[in-house]
Amino acid sequence: MKKRKEQKELSTVMTRRMLMLGAGQGVLGALLVGRLYQLQIAQSEGYRRLSDNNQFDRRLVQAPRGRILDRKGRLLAGNSEVFELRMLPSRISNHQAWLKRVSRLITLKPEDIEAILEKITEQPKFLEVTVKSNLTQRELSRLAVLSPVLEGASFQKSYKRIYPQGWMTAHVTGYVSPVNKRDIDGEPDLRYLPETRIGRTGIEHNMEPDLRGLFGFERVEVNARGKPVRVLRDQQANPGADAYLSLDVEAQSFATERLRRGRWQAVPVQMPEVQEALLENEELRAHVSMGDDLVLKDEKGRLVPPESGAVVVMDIYTGELKVMVSTPSFDPNLFSNRLSIRDWQRMNEHPRTPLLNRAISGLYPPGSTFKMVVLAAALEAGVITQKTRINCVGAFEFGDRNFHCWFERGHGLVDAEQSLERSCDIYYYQIALKTGINRIHDMARRLGLGDVSTLGLISEKEGIIPNRDWKLEKRGVVWTPGETVVAGIGQGFVLTTPLQLALMTARIANGRSAITPTLTTPQMTEASPSFPPLDVSPDIIRFLHKSMRKVMAGGLGTARKHDINQGMAGKTGTVQVKRITKEQREKGIIDNIDRPWKERDHALFVAFAPYKNPRYAISVIVEHGGSGSSAAAPIARDIMDFMLKSDGVSA
Repeated sequence: MKKRKEQKELSTVMTRRMLMLGAGQGVLGALLVGRLYQLQIAQSEGYRRLSDNNQFDRRLVQAPRGRILDRKGRLLAGNSEVFELRMLPSRISNHQAWLKRVSRLITLKPEDIEAILEKITEQPKFLEVTVKSNLTQRELSRLAVLSPVLEGASFQKSYKRIYPQGWMTAHVTGYVSPVNKRDIDGEPDLRYLPETRIGRTGIEHNMEPDLRGLFGFERVEVNARGKPVRVLRDQQANPGADAYLSLDVEAQSFATERLRRGRWQAVPVQMPEVQEALLENEELRAHVSMGDDLVLKDEKGRLVPPESGAVVVMDIYTGELKVMVSTPSFDPNLFSNRLSIRDWQRMNEHPRTPLLNRAISGLYPPGSTFKMVVLAAALEAGVITQKTRINCVGAFEFGDRNFHCWFERGHGLVDAEQSLERSCDIYYYQIALKTGINRIHDMARRLGLGDVSTLGLISEKEGIIPNRDWKLEKRGVVWTPGETVVAGIGQGFVLTTPLQLALMTARIANGRSAITPTLTTPQMTEASPSFPPLDVSPDIIRFLHKSMRKVMAGGLGTARKHDINQGMAGKTGTVQVKRITKEQREKGIIDNIDRPWKERDHALFVAFAPYKNPRYAISVIVEHGGSGSSAAAPIARDIMDFMLKSDGVSA
């Protein structure tokens, strides 16, 4: 009985325990089911996003850069598809060893490796670094074979900026180069695009926002070793807009070669005499080292580099620049990749500064090309008439100085028209004094001198057109009458750019509108340009036209040997770079050609054509070229003749 009772109690205890255990298991199971429901169903979307972040690398996609084309759609700057090798520093334990391993497969110089290592230290480890761009097919195949074991490596298609016209249009197009820290500070998103190139000069810089386009976005699925598995594009990159320029490549090419050759004979660089000269002539050696094979022989039989200077041709009605040449120039393609120290030194240390855009940044005294400004100001002020005559005896005494005419024997009695035809300095010394520097300044500004244009190019200089207030502000002293005398022939403080001289000539040729220069064509603007009135008397404009025509067609015109069949109106200019002293005059002035190159006179010429129905204005400056009539005028004649014949304009 007692035993049966104990068994019954034990059975009751076991049943109770089993019920408790079963209840506990049921609760635990319910908790597990609830948690699984929460993870897999209720919060599945959130965890999917977290999973995506672990599997996908999100990155920006570079847009193809817009093209730059000339007025007829010919390519000045475009893009070439290239492959790049990149590395992801966060997935590589030893960066230097990794790069040395890669250098056995592709060409990587020690300085390249140093630059890459430096860049890795400057940016977050999760950002890719471009190891080498523009991989050759052989390099690409070598790397592709080892890519499965080359941890942290990736290959990307990118765009290399190319300039088919090379140095011929380099100063107009400008160039692009890789982004730097300053760029990234201004636009943080650029750090995620290691292959991005930014416009630094010229149109590339001026139209950077339009040319760059809009970045795209994509997600790249990667495996545990960081290798891409698939790409999901979230937003397509929008290519940059194309830029159509007013430039004419054919005319640009002709003008460039015509300016470079000047009046001298071309000699093949392969000739033994050239090779010998390269051993002794540092300037010639610096020129040839830039890859230019044009060498000239001057009238003394000396081998010299091509001429340096600028040419600007402008449509006098629209302001479109058809030609804008600056020589010497450089190859903008060198900047598209990482510029080598050697190439940079060659350009930066070149004695004739090829990086300088002389057309807009070169500052030159305008010399006698400024005489139209002085003559117009004097006529407007009423201090002379068209018939006013002044006797030129070769020198003008003022104060304690003698101001000389370029024609030592003197021109005798000359009127206003003859003064421009023969470029009589004495005439302009005297009328400048009577007119005053402030009136001359005002006329010069109306004709486009002394201010930056509307082109928007970052390196453009405004020049100097002085007046009394300018000298007091800049120099802290008052203006003197002797300075007005010198300004009367476009020297002293007066400085202009070739672009401004072309604009001055274009406004005189137009006669009615104060046109402004542009590098874009009408197809890039919404309407035809409209300009304010010139505010110069039509009678004065007609007289300037007539007098400038005498320079080309008059019996004693300074450019009478260089007219064209269609008829041209122009003005020569010769600017002293180094002042000739009284002692030098007494001993006999050394011929310009015999002086060191940097001490020779600048040669200038401005003109418009055809005379009866003007279309184009031109300015030419030959640095240290000597006489404007013998060095600059023939170049302008040939270029203007080419322009008009290309347009079908005959005599």
